[in-house]
Amino acid sequence: MHPAGETGWPESLRPLYETVTGTPAAEAVAASTQWRESFASWVKGATLDERTLAQAAAWSRLDAGERTPAELLFLLSSCSELLWPYAAPPRDLLPRLMARQESMLTALLEAGDADTAARVRRETEATVTTVLTRILKRHPDALQSLVGDAPCTFDGRALRFHGAVEVDLRQVLGTGAKSVALLEQLRALMPATAADGRDRLAEFIRTRASRLPWREASEVLAERLFSLATSPEGRSGMSGFLACYPGGRKEPDWCARAGLLLSRTLEVGGPPEVVENLCELLARFDAPPVDGLRGALGALVNGDFDASADLGPVRFVLDHCQATLRKGEPGLVLTLLWLEERLFRASVRKGAPDAFDRRKRALSKLKPGAPGFEQLHWLAEECAELWPRFMPGAVRPGLDELAAWRQEVADRVGRKPVLRKAAIEFFLWCAPDAASSEAELTVLALVRTATDRRQVKRLKEHPSSRVRLRVRTLQSWFQGPPGKGKPGTPVEPTQASGPATLTEALRHLHVTRAVPLGGRTWLRDRDLEELLLGAFGRVEAEFSSRYPERFREDTETLAADLLEALRAELERVKADVAALMSQGQPAPLEMTVRRREPVPVPMPGPEDGEGAPAAAAPPVEPVGAVPSDVEVAFVAPPPGTARPGVEVAFVLDVAVGDFLRTRRVVSVQVVKLEQRGEGQWLPAFRLGREHLDAQLLRTDAAFCLFLAPPFPRAECWVVPSRTVRALMESQRSLSGVTRDGVQRVARSLSHWLLGDVVGLWTGDERPESLARLSSAKDGPDFVVEWGLR
Repeated sequence: MHPAGETGWPESLRPLYETVTGTPAAEAVAASTQWRESFASWVKGATLDERTLAQAAAWSRLDAGERTPAELLFLLSSCSELLWPYAAPPRDLLPRLMARQESMLTALLEAGDADTAARVRRETEATVTTVLTRILKRHPDALQSLVGDAPCTFDGRALRFHGAVEVDLRQVLGTGAKSVALLEQLRALMPATAADGRDRLAEFIRTRASRLPWREASEVLAERLFSLATSPEGRSGMSGFLACYPGGRKEPDWCARAGLLLSRTLEVGGPPEVVENLCELLARFDAPPVDGLRGALGALVNGDFDASADLGPVRFVLDHCQATLRKGEPGLVLTLLWLEERLFRASVRKGAPDAFDRRKRALSKLKPGAPGFEQLHWLAEECAELWPRFMPGAVRPGLDELAAWRQEVADRVGRKPVLRKAAIEFFLWCAPDAASSEAELTVLALVRTATDRRQVKRLKEHPSSRVRLRVRTLQSWFQGPPGKGKPGTPVEPTQASGPATLTEALRHLHVTRAVPLGGRTWLRDRDLEELLLGAFGRVEAEFSSRYPERFREDTETLAADLLEALRAELERVKADVAALMSQGQPAPLEMTVRRREPVPVPMPGPEDGEGAPAAAAPPVEPVGAVPSDVEVAFVAPPPGTARPGVEVAFVLDVAVGDFLRTRRVVSVQVVKLEQRGEGQWLPAFRLGREHLDAQLLRTDAAFCLFLAPPFPRAECWVVPSRTVRALMESQRSLSGVTRDGVQRVARSLSHWLLGDVVGLWTGDERPESLARLSSAKDGPDFVVEWGLR
């Protein structure tokens, strides 16, 4: 009988083990030869269940309890077959085995000669080496849990623990992304490595990391890096990580993600240690095409200093940016001046005692490295005063006042090329969305030479998505219809009936000087579609940026908020476009959003009987319109009739004069990305293939809308359902599609709406597809009506 709490040996091995335990210490070495022969014979005939039971029994006796020297000699000499690597490896395996070896050798030295003990030491150390190597080949991420805090050395080839147990890294390292887990374990062992081998180990990790297929390993490495960066105690580990993987410093996605995390941490008032970690991380991104300094400043550009309860982290980020500021960057100096001015005003309103002293110190630090500092300082103060007036509830400046202000900016800043370059980036980057049009008009007033236009074009690679979007609108203006002079010069339209599009109307007013360019509040791309692209792109970007806060909400609520935001943005655009149209002329585009409501069932009263008629299904109602005078109850559908997901139907109603009228419908399935832990997003969207098949059976105009956080751009992804099904087929998946696969083939929601739905009239004209819109049983959850006139 075995003691309580210990796993019993299999019946076939129990006689041998009883013989071992009854052997005295003085006879153990002599009897070990016969034990080995009997054990080898047992191994040849043992079944899988017997070996599994023997493994559990061997580890339970090695892990705890008093053991005789003969018993320990048997266990240690046979552990290469007993502790096989196919089960989960036990923790602290190496320290436990070495401790058992020392106790066994001490007993053998007392009972025998030293030569025999030395031979047994060598044999058991070789056996432990074999066990450790075999386990690491199958479980490379278990190195640290296996060895614990055991001291080690490294000679360029193998790790050596306790001076004897070796692990040849060339044998245990896998290929490709499989080696990332072991490289991370080796990096965690560096503090316990002897000083003479630590540099060799770091060089070994860097060499093997340079051979990794970066596209496969970058996502795994990014998760490890940002888990360190967002941990208050992860600074030292983060520095060692980047030292071992220097390729990550040139990864644009990593830099963009660090900037977003810093912005979010400042917004929610996260730990100051995390702010310091992210600032240090961003300081290491300073090679094309990434710019960590602009990433750190971008976290403050959109911040609301007045809403921050503690301005200490904001001050730390600004001090960090000033310390890492490079020479010859007047655009960054101007941005820092503007941020310092905003911080000064917020500090004064909060009653900070050192607000004036900090402002004075900041100006003295920035002044020596910036040509035209006085003009840059003046512009920063002016923008800090003007831009808050564009916010809701403030007194918006008039058109004449804005035109005069832009003229003064052009006179004071537009004289020197270096100041123009700084101001162009500053206005495109730092102007709030409410003042977006004024910022673009100011940039147009500053652009005077071909060099300035090239500077605007180079800003397409700017880390900020806001800058890239605004640069596209300006590039579209610069590349207007070619005239007799230079290509791209805006010319007066020649149509006798007047301008036909919004942009042609703006160019006509500008060229003929009927209304000065400064008097136009809206200036977008060459026609109304590009105007809407910029407006919907902002809604989409805001929704995606806020998705990490709202992903726990149900998909129907998320879809409703996104559609309502699009509708509200279109109403605002229509109000601005109406100023350019003749009185009484209808708007060229209209949009309404209706939502499918549950079937209302009257609450039964005392007089209601079984024969009371059921309430009729209501028609599709606008979003949020629930009748207040009818008490409704949500009736669960019968088994087998559950709705597959959230569906949105985009209905396009086109009327061109009196000769063309068409009505088309597009079915869109909405899918959201979920998390598997705090900050850990699932690698795939959950989507059943049967849902796609049912959607494709109904119509060919079928798409999927994927809601996800910025990866790395802030946008929502739209993919044809047939493409999604092909991806699932290639991945042999029935319940989801990978995030990377969707990202590679997707289009943004704004481009799809304006390019496919509005531009190409994508949709299904069949009567049965249009009739399904009013179906109360299997109709879509939302109906979005688009009217083109």
